[in-house]
Amino acid sequence: MKFSKYLLIVFLSSLPFLSSGQIRFSETIQTSKIVANTEASLFFLDFWATWCGPCVYASEYLEVLQKQYPDRFYVISLSEENPEVVKRFLKKNPTDLAVVIDYKGETFRANNTRTLPYGLLINANGTVLWKGSPTDFKPSDLERYLSRNTKQNDVNKVFKVQKIKKEVFKADYKPTSDFEIKQLKNETYETLIRSIKGDYIYYKGDLKSIIAREQKIMNTQVNIVLELNKTYEIYVKKGQNATFQILDVLKLDLFHTEKKGEVLMLDISNINYWDTNQIDWGKNTAAYLIDDTQIQGDNVTFEDVMFQLVSVLEIPMSIKGGEADKEKHDWQMHHKFFNLMQSDMQDTYGIKVTKEKGSFKMYTIRKKTP
Repeated sequence: MKFSKYLLIVFLSSLPFLSSGQIRFSETIQTSKIVANTEASLFFLDFWATWCGPCVYASEYLEVLQKQYPDRFYVISLSEENPEVVKRFLKKNPTDLAVVIDYKGETFRANNTRTLPYGLLINANGTVLWKGSPTDFKPSDLERYLSRNTKQNDVNKVFKVQKIKKEVFKADYKPTSDFEIKQLKNETYETLIRSIKGDYIYYKGDLKSIIAREQKIMNTQVNIVLELNKTYEIYVKKGQNATFQILDVLKLDLFHTEKKGEVLMLDISNINYWDTNQIDWGKNTAAYLIDDTQIQGDNVTFEDVMFQLVSVLEIPMSIKGGEADKEKHDWQMHHKFFNLMQSDMQDTYGIKVTKEKGSFKMYTIRKKTP
């Protein structure tokens, strides 16, 4: 199979989240080293990033599937990162899958891709059949979909080619101080971008989302007027509190009040932590793997993993029975079905989880008074 190193457009007319009915790629890093046949019945679009440890594991898993089903199944790994970053990564971590670059992150944003890894299964007609974490897509699922989708299509007919001007990609920016903030004019982001870049935590998104992430609360717990909720790009060195530096630079104040309502109450009086030997995704990788049913954390604190849980459940959290430690642990918990989550948390960690009336913090961002 040959991909042009120009813009690739996958026509997916059935996707409700794409108004134009298109997915855009801007560059092919490599074609598949496994699949020689240019016809397939099913295509798997694998969303990943070089900094995402679980993504690397998911890609390895998909590579196994690709080798087991080379005739009617085709996997394409999609990153929105700088092509040079991806190329350097692949030299140290080679893969035999096809690897392409997202066109200015359009496909990631169009899919509202909040967590990685993530994947879409597409048939020869361009219909999305399945979506979720790639590791949840089992060989039995693939066999079932293959039996129902016998039509094949040439990859070069499903993936139309449209030439664009060659883009110039700048080298990765390296901050020169412990904290840097820049307003991004005429740019908006539906979801907050947060990643680890060397010794820095990197944010790109609106101020409300950045503060909510820093405080480890839901966006709905932060009030801010529209004129102050601008979009920013931020680098903050690990271990530093970004909230106070952001507020100081922007001349803003942050206030909080207590509000009554339904909360996720966590009784940690009998908490039993895992150690850090249960999960190991390696160094300088993402700390979480979040799919449709589970949250896994590699070397993260109680506070951090519980933030991921309440973000998925979209309910404020309250704690009783003591204070959680600040140490790092490994975690694995169910989140899709509440009753299963309750028993899982109780049996695994001794944490009693209930929904009840309680109090939680509401934050307000406003200009400093003269």
